[in-house]
Amino acid sequence: MALNTGLKLIQWARRPTAAPKDRKQATHRDRRQAQLHRLARDEQVKEQREREVAKYLYYVRPMI
Repeated sequence: MALNTGLKLIQWARRPTAAPKDRKQATHRDRRQAQLHRLARDEQVKEQREREVAKYLYYVRPMI
């Protein structure tokens, strides 16, 4: 098992290095993906808040 792991490590070490341009594109893509995830999460939080307010008003309005 150690030999197999060592061979995999050697293969990984010998892999071609990524060009700086590829790294920049990957970084940009990762940042954009993170931004999209944040925007989606913010939208979900906003929708959840609106549902909770509507639910609260549904129960409270008859008492007003």
